[in-house]
Amino acid sequence: MTERDAVAALDEHGHRVQHMFDRIAHGYDRANRWMSFGVDARWRATAVASMMPADAPAQPQVLDLCAGTLDSSLEIHKRYPAAEIVAGDFASEMLELGSAKLVGSALAKIHPQTMDAHVLPFADDSLDAIFCAFGVRNLSNLAQATDEQARCLRPGGTLTILEFFRPTTWIPRLLHAAYSRTFLPLIGWAATGDLAAYTYLPRSIGGFETIADYSKLLADHGFVEVDARPLTLGMAWIVRAVRRSDDGVGR
Repeated sequence: MTERDAVAALDEHGHRVQHMFDRIAHGYDRANRWMSFGVDARWRATAVASMMPADAPAQPQVLDLCAGTLDSSLEIHKRYPAAEIVAGDFASEMLELGSAKLVGSALAKIHPQTMDAHVLPFADDSLDAIFCAFGVRNLSNLAQATDEQARCLRPGGTLTILEFFRPTTWIPRLLHAAYSRTFLPLIGWAATGDLAAYTYLPRSIGGFETIADYSKLLADHGFVEVDARPLTLGMAWIVRAVRRSDDGVGR
């Protein structure tokens, strides 16, 4: 069953981001392929390959958070075909377009659902794994959303984040600056017709957390074994963490 009723954003920033992604949904996949020369698909596959806890049950319960047009959900299904996957996003147009990709076994195993990442519609300790690709950078309240992720994951469950973090060393800083200020806005505009969206996205990287800051945030919100892996000269990162087994985490 799919649930794609509109959900209210947390605040004005969230409202703007929600409508921005709904506006560019029609060209979002095309923009991603063009802007990354297809490497985003390889990044997703690499991140998904390490996302499942070692003690996952036969049919793990998985949330693909900020699922967009379901590319990550489909990659998760390909790698873990028995998993029950909820594809959650607050941009209903993105989910609507992504749902057209669901055929065969994916149709039975991937369940698109509109939701706010700050108030997840899951019981405590109910998920085995949460995956999020290029989504946490756009959240209005990262601490609140991280607390929700810890609440919903069972002890020993895993959180895997694929994201652009604010670079701190000179090579990634130079690459991000050169790419984001010229190539990215032009290609995004050509793919979607929306220049404003692709000037916001580079700014969101510059205003986001560093890897060190985000790792500390995870530790402060009930996660252990935090591991960060750079991709493509530090242009993107995979962050993997385990929900601590203490009682009361995230509540």
